[in-house]
Amino acid sequence: MGPMTIFDKSALQALSMDEAVWFDAFFGVNVVPVFYIETLADLEKNLADGRDAEDLVGMLAEKTPSNAYPNVHHRKLIAADLAGHRIELDGRPVISAGELMRAEDGSVGVHIEEFPEQAALLRWQEHDFLAVERTLAKDWRAELAGHDPDRLTGMVKNILPSGRKISDLEQLKAFIDEFCSGNDPQVVALALEVLGVDDHHRRLGQQRWEQAGHPSLDEFFPYACHAFKVDLLFYLGIERGFISGERASNWADMAYLYYLPFASVFTSADRLHRRTVPLFLGENQSYLPADEMKAALAEMDAHYGALPDQIKELGVLAFASYPPAGLDNAVTQLWDHLMSPAWREVARKREAELSKPRDEAAEKMTLDEIKQRLANAEPLAEEGGEPEGGADYFVTSRRVPARKGKWRMVSEEIEKAEDGN
Repeated sequence: MGPMTIFDKSALQALSMDEAVWFDAFFGVNVVPVFYIETLADLEKNLADGRDAEDLVGMLAEKTPSNAYPNVHHRKLIAADLAGHRIELDGRPVISAGELMRAEDGSVGVHIEEFPEQAALLRWQEHDFLAVERTLAKDWRAELAGHDPDRLTGMVKNILPSGRKISDLEQLKAFIDEFCSGNDPQVVALALEVLGVDDHHRRLGQQRWEQAGHPSLDEFFPYACHAFKVDLLFYLGIERGFISGERASNWADMAYLYYLPFASVFTSADRLHRRTVPLFLGENQSYLPADEMKAALAEMDAHYGALPDQIKELGVLAFASYPPAGLDNAVTQLWDHLMSPAWREVARKREAELSKPRDEAAEKMTLDEIKQRLANAEPLAEEGGEPEGGADYFVTSRRVPARKGKWRMVSEEIEKAEDGN
């Protein structure tokens, strides 16, 4: 799959359609709700160069990777955190559906059928932008319309210490981390107010926190605290003059940071992201500027463009399961840092196998066996829920175009089979 990545509109705009093929091939992608809002806003603009706004949004929809997992809205995650549900901040997307099943061999898997966010992604890929607006963008637009940065800045500015030097965003983030590591009831109350938590979850969170003996905010409400820190950096950054409060899009840009715990990589060409995202990244996370991503993917496009036609005809999904082992660029370096250290050795073996004749009968048998295994799996709920150690596999489906840019994504044989020919 590759490192799980969050991208914004600027990152996708920077890529050509052919470069977007390799972004899809070598990264898993977490599509966060604010991406739709940022992009759909272009439908309301008259573009300076005369291009039709819907064509531009459609182009971005076609560049959006198929290997995508749409994340649950951050407000749902905050509410769940306050209610006592465990939110894993481990670089994986949080999705809203999945059923535990037991296969015939005893292994346990999560079978993921269509859920609201996935349905929205499908509509997006089909250019049904009005449906996406109705299902996802409407609530975000209402939230953006009601956003009052002056009120919130005024609410939090008094927490800044008068005798402490804070001259840049790095020093401000260090202060925020310290502030959120305490157990003062006023800190908890401020967090719930700034986050705009509804009355029910506010009472529930406070009751749980008091019953637990007043632990630190970042320990007891890890995800809500992360979102609170993002907000504090934004509003206190405005107060100190580090972030512009006049640029309306800055708050939407900052909203991407709510989802950083659910990815390993963030890529963007936005200047505010370049300054703020690295402040929230852990040891196993990376920020990749969009220009470096583009250069690396362009190099890969040239590499694969030199392959014989008989290999290209197999389709990208067949011949490019790993990045080119011999390249050293921003993408392969991310794989070195975030994936298995043995990936280059495996990739070299896969590259060598491409020149060998395919055993189509064995491949078909394997695929048929997988389908049969999935069809025979039974729900696990009746056996008492999730087993210790979690699931052994997960299954989901995604829609892949037969061609993207100049590249065939699947072989002509598979394309005809899917078309029923």
